[in-house]
Amino acid sequence: MSRTHQRVRLSDIATAASTSISTVSRVLNDIETVSISQEVKDRVLKAARSLGYQGKSNRLESINLFISAVEKYASQDLFHADIMAGVEAECRRHDIRLSYTLVEPGTYRTFFVLEKVRQSGSAGLIFLSAFEPHVLASAQALNPRMVLLNGDYKDLAIDDFLPDNDGGARLAMRYLLEHGHRHILCITRCGRATIDRRHRAYREVLEEAGYDYNPALVVDTRLWLDDVYERLKIFLMAPHPPFTAIFCGSDLAAIGAARALQERGLRIPQDISLIGFDDISVAAFMTPPLTTVRIERELLGRMAVRRLIERYTEPTLPSIRLELRCCLVERQSVANRSSRGNGAM
Repeated sequence: MSRTHQRVRLSDIATAASTSISTVSRVLNDIETVSISQEVKDRVLKAARSLGYQGKSNRLESINLFISAVEKYASQDLFHADIMAGVEAECRRHDIRLSYTLVEPGTYRTFFVLEKVRQSGSAGLIFLSAFEPHVLASAQALNPRMVLLNGDYKDLAIDDFLPDNDGGARLAMRYLLEHGHRHILCITRCGRATIDRRHRAYREVLEEAGYDYNPALVVDTRLWLDDVYERLKIFLMAPHPPFTAIFCGSDLAAIGAARALQERGLRIPQDISLIGFDDISVAAFMTPPLTTVRIERELLGRMAVRRLIERYTEPTLPSIRLELRCCLVERQSVANRSSRGNGAM
């Protein structure tokens, strides 16, 4: 049957090439992967040519990246800057135009986002971090070519790319326990889904190891530098349970905590050990260099663009949730108390 006047779908090519739709999408969009053999690539390209596939008409040409400005210090947010760098690099690789929409807090936040989605037309959409679920669901209804970055929205059928916050926090906590720490302070941000998962893992690892979870050793902050600094100062001045280490919900929190500790005359790691999360660039230049959990943030950004390319050509693909594995970066901010007792501050 002639397909001269019919749009060739990826499913047609997949059937002709005896492979999956996702494989066809990766081959046609030149998405790097080691899992597709040259023989399969050749078969897909041959099937596409024989069916008269017009790649240009199905090509993603522009992406609008929505960035929530609800945080006080957008300029300090090295975490998101690295994710955006990955998005930018992958867009350049595929010759995709990238634009940015900064979404301020306020009464008309939802209206503003949806109006920008309408104006984006056929562009792909990426939403970075803290957006309300109802805003995301409404945006998806207008444009299904959409990916979330660093969100945590299990109830939404939207492609979601984020770090393994639970696994990363478990790495950090087990490292502290292995180094003899039993009384560990947690600096967190209650109510933020991604950070809540780190806090929950903190509690679970303690309990799994046979130690009590003490809510009095949890400091709720905004995870901003000055907020962590001020709140930890207040905590240290008041009566508090003893502790020998601090698990910080982010590296920025660790920087604020380090200043508060040092102003109290406490040395890192001789008196109090410190471990962070994210491995932003400044972590290695702290005094002492910060032991932390690394997230491959640029890779997260690249992977989101690659998925959006697939989503653009096949909007009905089932949604996926990908949690990128983290790794521990050992530096000099954690002391080993296993061999010298566990005297806590």
